[in-house]
Amino acid sequence: MRLSLRQDVQVWCEHGRPARLVVEGERWRVIDTPTRSDGGRLFQSWRFTARSDVDHRTRVMDVEEVDDHWMLVAAWD
Repeated sequence: MRLSLRQDVQVWCEHGRPARLVVEGERWRVIDTPTRSDGGRLFQSWRFTARSDVDHRTRVMDVEEVDDHWMLVAAWD
């Protein structure tokens, strides 16, 4: 099920790729290799699968970084 979202998130990167994030106070860990979609000079977008540290749910997530600001734009359960 697709969850339509546009909300601020905190993202930590390792080697230039998202590795962990916090969504609504819940910590998630990236469990696959993130795929980058380059938005040119305006933004960069990433898609990855993440697992919740709370209950181990998994979601595919799309995040965008604009001017050092991260936003979750879509997620799928």
